Amino acid sequence: MNISKTAAIEVLALQSVASNSVVASAAQDVSTKLAALVCIHFGRRAAAALTEGVEFRIEGSSKASGDGHWFPLASIKTAIAACESEAVTGNNAAGQAVLTCASTTNLLVGNIVFIDNTTIGNSEWGRIKTVTTNTSITLEDNLLNAQNNPAPTIYNGAEMYALPLDLTAVTRLRVVVNASNTGQAVAVEVFMVTGDSIS
Repeated sequence: MNISKTAAIEVLALQSVASNSVVASAAQDVSTKLAALVCIHFGRRAAAALTEGVEFRIEGSSKASGDGHWFPLASIKTAIAACESEAVTGNNAAGQAVLTCASTTNLLVGNIVFIDNTTIGNSEWGRIKTVTTNTSITLEDNLLNAQNNPAPTIYNGAEMYALPLDLTAVTRLRVVVNASNTGQAVAVEVFMVTGDSIS
């Protein structure tokens, strides 16, 4: 059995979403797809608690084109608790897993972190593998981008979701990010892998 798949479909590019904003992706044509895995990254850009969690809604349309006929297929809402923020120090090259920081307070093994670069497109997510107290954290995977002092800030409290969907009766799909009443900007990105055919 051969399963054809398409990976790395960008549904929502990495971006900052302001409080009281609702962002909808462009409609994705899934009319010839069998299934999808929708992968969501969520990151904090401030340490204070959110007033309200951010809702991610995956919607399917009952029409082949146009608006007004979008219906929820899946939905998740983020946590709101305050998180830790720690400044990155030194130069941390792409391709390495170590991220230097003068303080590692509340940064724990297993935490998902958002590395908030002043150039939002150079920001990224990771999971902490080890902590060297008040020196550095080591991520499970290498950095995709250089994270150099003084630009980035490490925030724990980041979240990742992978939502599988049956697309056999869906022709179009979109993702809606509802940041109403969050009280602060957050970072989001959404990618998708589709199962296209079985032979």
